[in-house]
Amino acid sequence: MKQYALIYFYIFFFFQLNAAGYKALNYWYHPNSVSLVGASSNYFNAENDRLNPAYIYNTEKLMNLSFVQYPSEITSQLAQVIYPSKKFGLAATVRHISYGIFKGYNENGMPTSNYSASDTWVSCSVARSFYSENIYLGASAGYFYSNIGELSSTLLTGTTGISLNINRYNMNIGIALRNLTIEMKSYSSDRSSSPILINVSSSKKLAYLPLIILIDSDFDIQTKLNNVRLSGIITLTKDINFKLGTSINRADQSENIGFLKDFFADTGLGFSIATKQYIVDLGTYFYGMGGTVLSMGIGLKL
Repeated sequence: MKQYALIYFYIFFFFQLNAAGYKALNYWYHPNSVSLVGASSNYFNAENDRLNPAYIYNTEKLMNLSFVQYPSEITSQLAQVIYPSKKFGLAATVRHISYGIFKGYNENGMPTSNYSASDTWVSCSVARSFYSENIYLGASAGYFYSNIGELSSTLLTGTTGISLNINRYNMNIGIALRNLTIEMKSYSSDRSSSPILINVSSSKKLAYLPLIILIDSDFDIQTKLNNVRLSGIITLTKDINFKLGTSINRADQSENIGFLKDFFADTGLGFSIATKQYIVDLGTYFYGMGGTVLSMGIGLKL
């Protein structure tokens, strides 16, 4: 009964929503998300706490640090500690994104002092098995602070998800409700649209190839399809994985701007190397118009 009460409370609490559309809730903060174009909900990585927290359960103790360089001098960073126990998986994460320094002007167009814009997101996550070792539930809650110069806005955030392993077919299915938010303080009295997403994901390990296929779909609260991603993880050796991904945004980014740019439009590539002590991740993403996202991460096994 306590488990059901917790689920009912969580759903009730976060559906009392009047949220703002903060795009930083969906940005990438780790090379796994960059190389897989975000289709990493049902494959363990440092971003599971915001994608589907059910997947932080039953993992090894880790400390993750990562850096992502977007075009136009936008950068994001992540610091995370994952600590599994006998009954629960726990994670604490700090995310930060900087949009750069901007020149200030008054209403008369005269230069004033420069100002900066950034977002900081602190969250805690928990996951546990539910009835069997093949079903996992997870939830995360966080505090999101956004500022532009002297103006600021704050949110309470949440994500909840479920994971189902189908061992007979080497498959996994996940469903997550993302970007549940309550706005505590706003830049202005205007309210923007809610960024809530329903994510449905699945993965399958192929029997005769060293490949895991991931399919990941996002829907808004009106069940309108926002994106579909297709990604793969290729096991080159026991400790080296190659990753690649794309999405339906590829059609919008391919605009006859050149064979290579069109070919790599909306494409993520990356690889990870694991040792007894460390995990090193590198990832890149190509925009159709030639912009590139670069990222690097390191995990320390505790």
